[in-house]
Amino acid sequence: MKYSGSEKSSKNLFWAALILFLVGMHSILLGLTIYFYTDFFYKTFFATSIENIFFVRQSGVFLFLAGLFYLYPLVNLKNLYNLVLLVILSKIVAVIFLISNAKFTTAPEMIYLGAFFDGLMGAVLIAVYVQCRKAHSLRVNPSIMPTDEASLKEVA
Repeated sequence: MKYSGSEKSSKNLFWAALILFLVGMHSILLGLTIYFYTDFFYKTFFATSIENIFFVRQSGVFLFLAGLFYLYPLVNLKNLYNLVLLVILSKIVAVIFLISNAKFTTAPEMIYLGAFFDGLMGAVLIAVYVQCRKAHSLRVNPSIMPTDEASLKEVA
């Protein structure tokens, strides 16, 4: 069964949107878990108690907000797909941070596992970005903010 251009584009965007939704929900749920179930989370994954709950809960809030940001391109993935590049960048930074700081934790193996999954999400998001780009046959160097022809003509 062959798809027409618009049907194939919609199908590609469905999978891209689903993956981006799952990555965003992962961060939101992890953030909420860290914030509201801090002691349980630390005892389960790090086998330790928390001395200063402030910074741990702050990381939960940060993850929650990052997850909301990850979901934002879903408002209009066709025009906002370039924001996926920022999500990919955040996953790269997370992997570097986790690997370079794992030795400072009581359970570095859990941190390395988290880095692996963040890296995996980043790799899958690269595929999502490429799919979105192909689905819409956009120019080689798209801008981060979407523009339309009418706006460009007004400026010129």
